[in-house]
Amino acid sequence: MCSVFLILYLRSIEADFLREGILLGLIWLAISLLIDLLLFMEGPMKMSFTDCMMDIGLTYLIVPTPSVGFGYLLEKQRI
Repeated sequence: MCSVFLILYLRSIEADFLREGILLGLIWLAISLLIDLLLFMEGPMKMSFTDCMMDIGLTYLIVPTPSVGFGYLLEKQRI
C-alpha cells in the first residue's frame, strides 16, 4: 500500500525526484520512530531508548529505502 501512495505522490511532481524521495523517506522515518518510541517507552512495553534501538533500531533503515529508490530511478529516467 505504501508503494501505491509513493507512486501517486511522485507522479504529482515534475522535477527533483531524488530530493523528494529522500525528504519523504526521512519524514516517514521520523513518523515511524515517533510512534514506536511512544509505544515502546511510554506504552505497554516500558523499554528504554537504548533497549528499543538495540531490539528494532536497524529495521528503521528500511523505511526510507523505497522512496529513495523510486526517486533515484525516476531521476535516472529523466537523464
